[in-house]
Amino acid sequence: MDKKVIMIVDDTPSNLQYAREVLEEKYKVIPVKSGEAAIAVLNKVRPDLVLLDIEMPDMDGFETIRKIKSNSVYEQIPVIFLTSHSDKDNEIRGFNEGAVDFIMKPFVPEIMLVRIEAQLEYASLLHEFEREVERKTKENTELTFQAINAIAKTVDAKDSYTRQHSTRVAKFSREIAKRSGLFLQEQIEIIYRTALLHDIGKIGIRDDILNKKARLTDEEFEIMKTHTTIGAQILADVTLIKDVDKGAKYHHERYDGRGYPQGLSGDDIPIVARIVGVADAYDAMTSDRAYRKHLPEDVVRGELIKGRGTQFDPLFCDIMLQIMDDGLEFPDEDDLSLDIDLNEQVR
Repeated sequence: MDKKVIMIVDDTPSNLQYAREVLEEKYKVIPVKSGEAAIAVLNKVRPDLVLLDIEMPDMDGFETIRKIKSNSVYEQIPVIFLTSHSDKDNEIRGFNEGAVDFIMKPFVPEIMLVRIEAQLEYASLLHEFEREVERKTKENTELTFQAINAIAKTVDAKDSYTRQHSTRVAKFSREIAKRSGLFLQEQIEIIYRTALLHDIGKIGIRDDILNKKARLTDEEFEIMKTHTTIGAQILADVTLIKDVDKGAKYHHERYDGRGYPQGLSGDDIPIVARIVGVADAYDAMTSDRAYRKHLPEDVVRGELIKGRGTQFDPLFCDIMLQIMDDGLEFPDEDDLSLDIDLNEQVR
């Protein structure tokens, strides 16, 4: 097994030499003569533990540990202070700065070895614990995403004409976000998950309205519009996906401010909702619905162009048109499908 690496920082050569003699049988030792040199070494080598003298010229131990703890690359390395003085104030200050222990000089070899071993063992256990937490978090995240997929399918199943609608809208939303160049990969996946749940509020809409095969009355349409706010309420306490409720609440806002539920316009509409809104409209137009058949491709293209800058964000509308030009499809078990009635209002 490879030896653990200990860096010793002390401006007194005799202290460095003695500490090295005590430790080198069990550990790989890196002796360093100043705080500045210690930081330089840390930029190249990651020791398992640092022994740091407090009383040093130029950069003392307190300034050195502050620099260590301010850098995310090596802030987790445990630091034990070396001191010639038993001073309560110095010890309190040292612990506040992030030190894990103190060792008095002159060194007592047995005590030094025991304290170093204790901190290395603790650091190892902490690392294993963090890895286990990370593993469990990934498991829980995957379970959550599986639940999200199940919820999306449940919502789609409520409307016999929109099976797989949420999945398709999510895939188109992800492709739009990817092509825009505005997002990191993890943000693109958040947009995908948000789009999956954009219609979750339809759980609260009566089936006789949701599946009506004729034009909605004004009263029925007002009820249909509440699926946005219902969805936002359902998702308000979901913290795993940042701002997931915004996709549900605002995907029927229009770029010109004539949408619902709040009449937001332009960049005041959350960016994820602007993306989902375009994907949602495209899938609606290319799907059979209770109230109409799917529209021909040339009509869909014309409606997107007509809605550019009025219903849709121009950038994301242009990207949707590019996707159409490229002939990209994201089939699951069905063809395309979504949420817009071009003959009347958006459902």
